[in-house]
Amino acid sequence: MVRFVHAADFQIGKPFNWATGRAQTKLQEAREEAISRVGEVAAEQEADFILIAGDFFDDNTVSDDVVARTCKRLSDIEVPVYILPGNHDFSGSPSSVYHRDLFRSQKPEHVHVLTEKEPVIAGSSGEEAVILPAPVERRNERGDPTAHIDSEFGPEEPIRIGLAHGGVEDFGAGEATSRIDPGRAEEAGLDYLALGDWHGTKKVGERTWYSGTPEPDSFKQNDPGNVLLAQIQEPGASADVEKVSTGTYNWFRKEATLQGPEDLKALERWFESIEDPLRALVRLELSGGLGLEAMSNLEALKQHLENVVMYVRHRGEVRPRASDEELRQIASDGYVGDTVEELRGISKAGGEDAETADRALQLLYQFHREQETA
Repeated sequence: MVRFVHAADFQIGKPFNWATGRAQTKLQEAREEAISRVGEVAAEQEADFILIAGDFFDDNTVSDDVVARTCKRLSDIEVPVYILPGNHDFSGSPSSVYHRDLFRSQKPEHVHVLTEKEPVIAGSSGEEAVILPAPVERRNERGDPTAHIDSEFGPEEPIRIGLAHGGVEDFGAGEATSRIDPGRAEEAGLDYLALGDWHGTKKVGERTWYSGTPEPDSFKQNDPGNVLLAQIQEPGASADVEKVSTGTYNWFRKEATLQGPEDLKALERWFESIEDPLRALVRLELSGGLGLEAMSNLEALKQHLENVVMYVRHRGEVRPRASDEELRQIASDGYVGDTVEELRGISKAGGEDAETADRALQLLYQFHREQETA
């Protein structure tokens, strides 16, 4: 019997350039901390070893301090760790992070980087499992990187575990230069095929799994933030696979069309339902149109959200739609009244200037409210 942790796509050193300073630092740290969390899962579950199915580092140009901290965290893991190079940290170049003197000198002895297409006996017993790796040598591989893994590659026994990085045929759209045959495990007589590249946990076949990234890194709702605990009793037996959550931060994507106060209230209730907002990132995709009062309330709600959660990204736009009553509130005799009427006319006419007119009316309304409460 063999028991192991399947992980992938740590992408240590990922820059997150779109994030602000505090959020950027926290996200970068979380990817390094994921190493320790996965090690804890292996210890708690008494795993024999850990498999990392590619993209352990985000790039071969990651800084030396990132490499040094990574090696230190790896040294604290008590079981063997087998790392497969992926398309982000491919091994076929002399500049690969895995060929760097710093990595080689500080890499713990129980950490093995599988840069060759050669079977590797896994675990401490030396008899229970053989890893059949498909290392990525170039950023853009052509063909099926697992093509060499067939029934004659490696011994028939003990338990046969394939380790690869790339997309299977039924993922995505459009043409790709590299595809993994989703039937590879059955064709090659594998007991388990551990895959990386898809950042969400996914079962491809009875013996083929993507673990996903152990720490979410995007707003895609594809079940990220996990590792897989796999147990295989004997050669030929199906693996007993358990998903284990390891993520620190939650990424939410919220789409809403706002047409009135009730829609705004529903959005507010959604905000309030977020558990542990300090560890949340939110992507807001809003559309529609609201009255000037509701628009002011929306801006206040968005500001409150930004003050509480770790990071907010905005997409889409909600347009101000002034009611006659709201326009009467801000209109007065003289210049202001004339300005409101002119902006109202531009708004009703539509065209390129209508949006600017709506925004101007919104600003006038907010100024009017501030003057009343001053």
